[in-house]
Formats: sequence, structure tokens, C-alpha cells
Amino acid sequence: MTPHCQTTRFTHLPMLFLALLALVLQGCGDGVRILPTAQSDANPAGYYINKGTASVDNGAGGTINITDLQAMVDGNRIMMMSVANELLYDGTITNISGNNFTADFTIYTEGGLFLGPTKATASGTITTGSSITGTLNGSGVGSGTFSLLYATTNNTVAAFPRIENVVGINTNWQAKVGGSAAAQELIIDNAGVLTEVDFSGGGVFAGCELDGTLIPISGSSLYRVSVVLTGCGSSTRDGTYTGLATSRTDTTTDDTLVFAAADGRYSMDGDFK
Repeated sequence: MTPHCQTTRFTHLPMLFLALLALVLQGCGDGVRILPTAQSDANPAGYYINKGTASVDNGAGGTINITDLQAMVDGNRIMMMSVANELLYDGTITNISGNNFTADFTIYTEGGLFLGPTKATASGTITTGSSITGTLNGSGVGSGTFSLLYATTNNTVAAFPRIENVVGINTNWQAKVGGSAAAQELIIDNAGVLTEVDFSGGGVFAGCELDGTLIPISGSSLYRVSVVLTGCGSSTRDGTYTGLATSRTDTTTDDTLVFAAADGRYSMDGDFK
């Protein structure tokens, strides 16, 4: 065999490469085919206004229709609450793939006072900057569907002056929490330090002493909450509670403190005015 034959065989390789490249670039018709790009994962972070809805099982063969569902999402933590129904869904987002998500929830009724926390899983859809919808898979109030609406105020960042208490203006924050018969009172200073004024209203936190902090989350309308309860009437309530907060305008600017903190056994949550 002569060297000429070997050279002839290799000259076909560039032609084969060009033919394959033409097939890759060939479009449907006369255009160039654009290969699909990977879809980015949705970002659920922010506050969801108290206009959301849910339909959940009441545990007795009926349905609870919720019309004041609100939520706060920071990282993989999602806290949904209905003040009217004294419900808190404290969750961990376990996966986001594109617009789809899954989550695990611990659910508190009246702060866990009577029933104790229950568990549920959830799956649904996140539309960044717009909404979250999902289905709860569990029993009782852990079974049903929900829909959350992204607040238009999320671009107003958290700051201490928005939540601090000032004598003569907004002396304290008050709300019924954990099944209390009377409103419990909180004070936040200009550094985000939180102290209790009165936990004498009964319920989960009767007699508790509270110290804690609210720290603004950079670039967000939310605050991270950490409080320590001691001296509670039942020592099982003592411990460290973590959660989220934000301010909301109902009548005048920042006149409502949306607050939720839990420790896996009990929760302190509500709209403080």
C-alpha cells in the first residue's frame, strides 16, 4: 500500500465534521436551531400580604376557609399565619426546581396550647415577585390548599425606626398570642432589642419573661427574630424561639408588626398593633 492511499482516507474527515455541524445548526425551516437554556429556580423571599387564602380541614369533617393568610419567607424558612384562625405554619422549603417547590411544615393552633403542633408536607408553585400556591398533605389543618400574594411593599427595606416604640407615639406593641385572654405587650428599642411589658394574659406564655432581638435582613422588608423565654408558668415553655417579622401599614405608616417565633413546641405569633 502506498502513502497516497492513507492520505486520501484522512481527507474525508473534515468533510464529515462539516456535515455533522450542518445537521446541528439546521433549524426547522431556514433558521438556526436555538438549544434550550436551563430554567432558573424561583426566588420566594419576601413578605406576602394578609390577603392570601386557604381552604383546610377542620378535623371534624368540615372546612376552614381562610381569607387573611400572610407569610414571610427568608432563605428556606417560610412562616404562614392566619391571625383570625390563630394558625401558624412554620415551614422549611426542602426543594425548589424551576417554579416548583416542596416544603415541610410544623403547624400551631393557638400557639400549640391545646392540640400541640402537627406536621404536614406541601408542594406547589412559586411565581417570583407575585405569588405562591400549594397543596398541604397532612391531617386536620394540615390538609388543604393555599394561595399567597406578594406584597408591593417588599422594596421598602427593614430598619429599626420602622418598628421601634417611642413614648407618646407608639408606646408598645400589643396582640393576643398563644391563646391568651388579654393582649400581650412588647417593646422594641432603637437597636432592635425586644423586651416584654406584660405576659399576664394567660395562655401559653402566662408569666413568661422575654428578651430578644430583631435584626433587619439586608435588602429585605423582613427582620430575623430571636427571643429567649424564662420563668414561664410551665417550664416547658422556656427556651429560645426564632422566627421572622415585618411591619405593615393598615391605617397609618408601619402601624402593624407582623411577628412569628416558634421553637418546635409552641409559637408566639400575631399582628401586634
